Amino acid sequence: MGSEIWTGLVGLGGAVIGAGGAILGGWLQQRHQAKTAKQQRREEHRYTAGRTALDMLIRLRHVAANRGEDAESENAWTAELVEWSTSFDAALFLVPGGDEMRERVFEVVRQLGFYEALGQNHREANAWIDVVCGEAITILSAFLREDPLPSRSRVFRDRQDMIEAHLRSRTAPS
Repeated sequence: MGSEIWTGLVGLGGAVIGAGGAILGGWLQQRHQAKTAKQQRREEHRYTAGRTALDMLIRLRHVAANRGEDAESENAWTAELVEWSTSFDAALFLVPGGDEMRERVFEVVRQLGFYEALGQNHREANAWIDVVCGEAITILSAFLREDPLPSRSRVFRDRQDMIEAHLRSRTAPS
């Protein structure tokens, strides 16, 4: 074979290798961009879903602070709390990557139901609801900021101990 043929074959081989490298490089870059875009969409969804749940907690806190003391207002409040609880659970389950946060917030929000079981007056019951909402807001806010989840506040722990003591006294034989 002549040198021209060898030169042509080497040139063709170089072009094939170059084209293959360009195609492989383009495929790898597209794959990385798709992965990055998916991760960005997940982070945006995480923040949006978390913000929705946070807004629900803030609204509940305001509604609870303004609820009336009469029986009709209490019945409306109870119905609204049940509806809120169902919607809030669904909203919190939509937050991706938040298993620990979700568990902590659910643990706190479950305490909402004890506001009347303690025989407290209306003002104390509202204060308890405010403490529970504040505790859940603190946990969810830390999650959204990507900070470590905070430990329970002293006020929350004290009130939780009070509830546990009350429940023990109701189940203890007289």
